[in-house]
Amino acid sequence: MEAEMIDIPPQPKKLQKSSQPLQRITIKSPEYSYSRLEMIFDPPFDTASAVDAITWRTALTNSLMQYLGVVGSAIRIDILHIEGEEAVLRLPTTDIVKFGAAVSGFVGTSDGRSIGFKTLGNSAFLMGLIGRAREEDIWDGFGS
Repeated sequence: MEAEMIDIPPQPKKLQKSSQPLQRITIKSPEYSYSRLEMIFDPPFDTASAVDAITWRTALTNSLMQYLGVVGSAIRIDILHIEGEEAVLRLPTTDIVKFGAAVSGFVGTSDGRSIGFKTLGNSAFLMGLIGRAREEDIWDGFGS
């Protein structure tokens, strides 16, 4: 007697149930907000030389001092990233509106040049701010 061999597909493994249920977390009021600014110079700044952190810090402090006085200069601002004439900043969510008003109306001077700010974006989440910036970079070169 000859036995016939039949290939039987392996049975799928049963998924193990996680011992812990999934949890959903909602952040209703984040502690920090993020802002992406561009520093604008008149006459234009040489693109070969980058704007340093000290220039950013000084201009931001001056704008807050000019608009809100000593209280404004006490707003805690963290400079997270500087690239060319753009910077990503972190500041308390409670101060984001005051900050936006202060920098949008600011005109100062540095090295004989007028300085102003252009707000490129604000977000309660850093990924939301950076994601939008990268999306703009992708579409800027499209069709050229």
